[in-house]
Amino acid sequence: MSENFFLEKATDPFADTLAAHGLARLLRDVLSRAYQGSLPAVRIIDCGSYYWFQCARPITGDVIDTACRSSFNLTPILVTSKNADAYTGVPDAMKIDYEEQRHITSEYFDWLKALSAEQRRDVMRGDFPTDQRQREPHRHWQRFTALNSPTSLIGYNALAEYWWRVHDAMPQVLGIILDLTSSLPNDVAAAEAAWKELDEQYGWGIKPRRSALQLFNPGQGKGQNRSKADRLSMGNVDGFWLLEWLKAAGFYDGALTRLLKSNDRKTYVLAPVQVDTRFLFSVMKEFDREMLGQETSIRSDILAALRFTRVLLGHIERKEGSGQNTLMARFKRPREVVSGFYTALYKDLGNASATMNLSHIALPGWVVVHTEQEVEEYKQLLEEHEQIIRQFDESHGDDFALLQSYRDFLSGDDLTAFFAFTRGYASYIIGQRERGKRARQLTITGVERLLMNTKSDFSAIVQNEGFRRVAYAIRQSTVTAQWRKQSGDRRYEVRYGLNQELARTAHHPAKFIATLSDFMSKYNAENARVMETREGPYRSSLTTEDVEEIVRLVDEFGSEVVCNLLIAYGYARVPREEEAVTG
Repeated sequence: MSENFFLEKATDPFADTLAAHGLARLLRDVLSRAYQGSLPAVRIIDCGSYYWFQCARPITGDVIDTACRSSFNLTPILVTSKNADAYTGVPDAMKIDYEEQRHITSEYFDWLKALSAEQRRDVMRGDFPTDQRQREPHRHWQRFTALNSPTSLIGYNALAEYWWRVHDAMPQVLGIILDLTSSLPNDVAAAEAAWKELDEQYGWGIKPRRSALQLFNPGQGKGQNRSKADRLSMGNVDGFWLLEWLKAAGFYDGALTRLLKSNDRKTYVLAPVQVDTRFLFSVMKEFDREMLGQETSIRSDILAALRFTRVLLGHIERKEGSGQNTLMARFKRPREVVSGFYTALYKDLGNASATMNLSHIALPGWVVVHTEQEVEEYKQLLEEHEQIIRQFDESHGDDFALLQSYRDFLSGDDLTAFFAFTRGYASYIIGQRERGKRARQLTITGVERLLMNTKSDFSAIVQNEGFRRVAYAIRQSTVTAQWRKQSGDRRYEVRYGLNQELARTAHHPAKFIATLSDFMSKYNAENARVMETREGPYRSSLTTEDVEEIVRLVDEFGSEVVCNLLIAYGYARVPREEEAVTG
C-alpha cells in the first residue's frame, strides 16, 4: 500500500517531464476506476532531481485489481490506410482511425472558412448555436499528426500495441511500474528483470528495452550516444519500454505540439512545480484550444507563455469564486504552480525531422496575484502584451530582434532584455504610425506593475514626481505629438529618434544629463512659443526642480537605469482620464 510515488530525472528535462505526466495520468486513472464516483487527487511536486506524486487515496492490491477490470486506453493505436491490416485483432476502442479524423478536421475548417468573420468570432467565443455547429476535430488531432510521421508512427504504435497485448496481466504490469516508482532511487534494473520474468511466463516476446523515440526524447535521438567512448557507432538510444510508454501517455496530457508556419514542428511540455494534476488537466484542455493557429517560432514561445498564464489565472479565478481559495493562499505567482514549458524544435527534412533546439520558456514572473481583483487585472495585462506581440512579423529583422528581446525577458525576468525591447519598440511605434499603421502602446499601469514585481527598488524612481513629469514631456513630444499631427494639429514638433538620442548616452551620466537637459530646454521653449501664438489647452512645462530630481536619481541609481525607465514610461500610454487633464 502506498500513497507516494517518485520518478527520477534520468535523461533530459523534456523527456523526464513527459514521463512524469504519464505516471500522473496512470495514477489518476487507477484511482478513479477503483474509487468510482469520485476523482481522487494526484499532486505532482518537482523536487529538483525527481518528481514526487502524492495520491489522495492509497493504492493497494485491491485497488489495482478493481482498476484492471477494464482496459486502460491511455495510448490508442493510430491506424492509417497503410497499417490497418496489422491491427485487425485490436478492439476498436483501443484504436484511432487517422483517416477518419483527418476527414472530420478538413470538413470542420472548410465549414469555418465559409462563415462570416462575425460568425467565426461567435464560434471561437462559444456563442454559435450548438445545433448548427460542425463536428469539431478531435482534441488530440495535432498530436496524431505528430505521431503519424515516418520516424514516430511505428515506434509509438509498438508501445501502444504492447500495452494492449499485456492487458490480461495488467495487475502485474502495474505492479512493476508502481514498484519501480515507490522508492528512490528508481531501480530500473530490478524492474527490467521483473519484466523479463513476466514476459517469459506469458510468452509475449516483448523485450525489456525499446528505442527512444525522438518525438518524446529530442535530446536522445540517433547519433553518437555511447556513455563510454570506447568506440564510435551510430544508433538509437534505448530505454525500459514501460518508461517509454509513460512518455507516450504523458504526450496526451502534458504536451502541446504544433506545426509552425515554416512547416517545422514545435512541442511544449508543461513543467509543473507543485499542483493537483486534475486542475492541471483542465487548464491544459482550455490552453489547447487557445493555441489553434500556426505561428512562427519565437512568437509561438511567447504566446504559449502568455496564454497559458492567462488560462491558468482564469481557472484560479473560478476556483476562488467557488470558495476554494487554496491556490491563491498558497501561491502568489503562477510560476510557483507551473514554471513554464520545456520546448523542442524539430526541423522538417522532408521524410524525416531533426532536433534543432531544446529550451525552456518560463511563465512571466511579474504576474503576482494577491486578490481576486488582481486576477482580472493581470488577465487584461496579459491580453495587452499578447496584442502587442501579435503585431510583429518574425521574418522582418527589426521585428525579430524585438521578439527575441521580449522572449529573453519573459524567460529570465531579465530587465536588460525588457529595456532593449522598450527602446526598440519606441522606434517601432513611431515608424508604424508615420506610415499610417496602428501600433499598440504599453500602458503606464502595466509597465509599472511589471517593473515593481520584477525589481521593487524601481518604485523610488517611477513614483518620483520629477521623473513622471519628464516622462510626460517625452510622451508629449513623441507619440502624443505624432497623434496630434495626424489629427491635423501641427503646433508641436514630433521628436523623431528621441529614444535613440537618449539611449546612446545612457552609459555616460554627464552626457545623458546634457542630452536630457537639451531636450527639456527645447521642450519648454516650444511650449512658450505655442502659448504666445495659439489657444489652449497647453502642455505642462518642466521646472528646475524636475531637472534636480532627475540628477538626484541618476546619482543614486545610475544613468542607464533612469534612461531606460524614462523611455519605457515616456512611450507608454496613460489612462484616458489623465490624458484629458494634461492635454
